[in-house]
Amino acid sequence: MEFRCAVVTLFCLALVGADHAHESIADESYWQAVWPNTPIPPTLMELLKPGTEDANINNLPMKIDDTQYPKNFFFEHELYPGKTMNLQFSKIPYAQPYGVWFYLRIHKDIEKEGYTYEEVCILSPAGHGEERYCAKSLATLIGFSVSKLGKNIQPLSSSFLDKQNQYTIEGVQNLGDKAVMCHRLNFQNVVFYCHEIHQTTAYQVSMVAADGTNTQALAVCHHDTSAMNPDILYELLKVKPGTATACHFLGNKAVMWVPNLPTHNAYTSSMEN
Repeated sequence: MEFRCAVVTLFCLALVGADHAHESIADESYWQAVWPNTPIPPTLMELLKPGTEDANINNLPMKIDDTQYPKNFFFEHELYPGKTMNLQFSKIPYAQPYGVWFYLRIHKDIEKEGYTYEEVCILSPAGHGEERYCAKSLATLIGFSVSKLGKNIQPLSSSFLDKQNQYTIEGVQNLGDKAVMCHRLNFQNVVFYCHEIHQTTAYQVSMVAADGTNTQALAVCHHDTSAMNPDILYELLKVKPGTATACHFLGNKAVMWVPNLPTHNAYTSSMEN
């Protein structure tokens, strides 16, 4: 796939944070400029849908579905074929992804109130070993990912099944130690919390649900847990920060960017130099 200077310019604009330069470019048009003749994956299109028109970004959460935020944390040695996991999914109306919670230093009773855009994206500093960016468009989401991983990358997503909580692992593929995770935050407006976290390993996990349906999930293992929220870490894994690797799945409302690798049953797009 060849890239002309115009495409490089688009990326440069995204990387310097010039969101306004892309306001007039539809997501589909931007994607086609980067990956000609390659459709945007339907799963990613779903993540880019806004809520109600003119919704306030701060206090109108999207509807939580059963596959949005898996709450389970687990150890890396538990990722093996034959392992059965009973997953829990968040039912809290104001919930943000668990992977984001660990890096927030503003503590709230999330059963009663939610985090605002300012608290998540502006007031809360990046965590130890974390480089983050709140993207409000597909262009800036791609731009941040390219700035961290280069252009030879692919997007992947989990596909947990609605109303299914029990899954058995059939296969595990190591995607390497370079990844950018972009979590769709629980606002009506489109906002992704994108971050690269040092000392992590990403996995693509083939699974079968209790009803026999095959599906895919993405997992991230954090080898340096020293800066994680100690209360949540102990609640979920019974360990203290810095003493063990902590892993979690990405929910359906997230996209992971990784360097191009052969993968199976997942959508991919190559970006060649």
